[in-house]
Amino acid sequence: MALYTVDVYSGSSDSIIQDSHADGVIVKATQGTSYVNPCCNHQWDLAGQLGKLRGLYHYAGGGNPESEAQYFINNIKNYVG
Repeated sequence: MALYTVDVYSGSSDSIIQDSHADGVIVKATQGTSYVNPCCNHQWDLAGQLGKLRGLYHYAGGGNPESEAQYFINNIKNYVG
């Protein structure tokens, strides 16, 4: 079975998340070691309210990969569990 999943970031409209064809939503959470998506909480919550599968991702900024991975983990730890 295929899943139709949409990718959203801070500039994405809520209508992308609300698309009735979308089974899941993957939200850009962080980038590099200094950027956090200011819409991440809203986008995550909206997808959950609509019963969508949810995921988060980090957009690599080209810096130290270990530092970027730790930055991502530090910023998403409240979503996990």
